[in-house]
Amino acid sequence: MRTQQNRTPRRSAIGALAAVLLAVPAAARADEPSPWYIGASQAFTHDSNVYRIAGGPGDTYSTTSLLGGFDQPIGRQRLYANAQVGFSKYRDQSTLDNTSYGVTAGWDWATIEKLSGSVNVGANRSLAQFNGNSLQSSTERNTLKAEQLNAAVRWGGDGLISLFGNYGHSRVDYSSLQSLSSDSTSDSGSIGMNYRLGARTTVGAAVRVTHTDYPHGIAPAGAGSVDPAAYRSDSSRGRNLDLLAGWRYSEQTGFSARLSWTRLDYSSSNRDFSGLTGSVSGTYAATAKLGFSATLSRDAGTNNSYLNYLDLGTGRQNVYVLANNQTTDSVSLGASYAATAKIGVNAGFQYRRGDNGSGSASDNYRTATLGANYAVARNVQLACNLSRESRSAGVSSYDANVVGCSAQITLR
Repeated sequence: MRTQQNRTPRRSAIGALAAVLLAVPAAARADEPSPWYIGASQAFTHDSNVYRIAGGPGDTYSTTSLLGGFDQPIGRQRLYANAQVGFSKYRDQSTLDNTSYGVTAGWDWATIEKLSGSVNVGANRSLAQFNGNSLQSSTERNTLKAEQLNAAVRWGGDGLISLFGNYGHSRVDYSSLQSLSSDSTSDSGSIGMNYRLGARTTVGAAVRVTHTDYPHGIAPAGAGSVDPAAYRSDSSRGRNLDLLAGWRYSEQTGFSARLSWTRLDYSSSNRDFSGLTGSVSGTYAATAKLGFSATLSRDAGTNNSYLNYLDLGTGRQNVYVLANNQTTDSVSLGASYAATAKIGVNAGFQYRRGDNGSGSASDNYRTATLGANYAVARNVQLACNLSRESRSAGVSSYDANVVGCSAQITLR
C-alpha cells in the first residue's frame, strides 16, 4: 500500500463553493415545476478483465447509487448542483469493493451589458480505471480523488466582436504506488477574441498558458518497493497561441476547430515539446432521429487530455491523465438513433495513441461501445451497454469486454 505523511485537514475552496451552491434555496413560484430531484439506480456489470492486465481475471459486480440535485433559473442567472453516491460490490475480487461519490455545482450568470459567465466546481472519489494511467501493470486497489474548478467570462454576446477569458484548476490524487507519478495539480488560463463573419461562422484567436505540478513525477528504479520520498518532483509549463474557427448550422449540426502553436517545457523530465497541436470536431443530424459526431485531436502534456466524469452505471471514475506521454493523438466517433420516443440506441469508437517522445515506445488504446436505453415512464429509465477495450503498451497490453445493465428512477 502507498504510505505517505498525514496531510493537514483543510476545507478546500472547491468544497466550500459546492456547499454554498447546494444550500441555495429554490426561488421558483408554486406553479412552476420543481427544480429539485432525487433518485436511485441499480446496475449489474460483468467485466472480463477487471485489473486490465494480460490474461487478468474477470468478475461481476453490482453498483447501487443514490442521486439528487436541483437546476433553478433565477432571472438571468441559473444555479444548479447534483450529487451522487454509489456502492460497488464485487462477487470474487472483494478487495475492489468501494464507495464512490461525485458532487458538481455551478452558476451561469449574465448582465444586461452583454457580459456573461459561468463558474462550476466538482469533487469525486471512486475506484480508478486501470486503462491507461500507469505504464506499469498492477492488481493493487487504486482509489482516485479528483477535483475541478472552472470559470469563464464573456463580453459581446451575439455582436460582431466578443472577448472571453477562461481559468481552470484540477487536482488528481491516486492511492496506489503504481500511479503515484500521475498525481498532479494543474492550472490553465486563456484570453481571446472571436469575430463573427456571418450568422453561422466565427473565427478567433487566444493566448493560453498551462502549468502542471507532479509531486512524485520522477520514479526511481524499483518504484514498486521504495518509499514515496524517493520520488522526485516534476512540473511543466505550456504556452499556446490558438487559432479558432466555428460554424453552427443548428443545435444538432456544427463544426469547430483549433490550431495551436504549443511550447511545453518540463523541469526535470525530457518530454519538452514544441510544435503544432489542435483539434477538429463536428456534429451532424442526418435526420430528426439520427445523429453523428466526430473529434480528432493532437495535444501535448496532460492539461488538454484531462477528462473526468463519474460513470453511474459502473461506479467508476473515468480519468485519462496520460502523464507518461509527451503527445497524445486521439480520434473518437459517435452515432445516436432515436428508434422511438422512448427507445434510443448509441454507438461509439475511440482510438488514442500516446508517444513518450523517445521514439522507442507508444501507448495505443482502443474502445468500441454499443448501448440502448428505454424510458419506461417519465421517471423510470432502463439502459444496457456493451464495450470492447484493448491496449497495447508493452507490459500493460490487455483486452477486456464489459457488459452491463442498469435501472434508474428519478422523482421531482
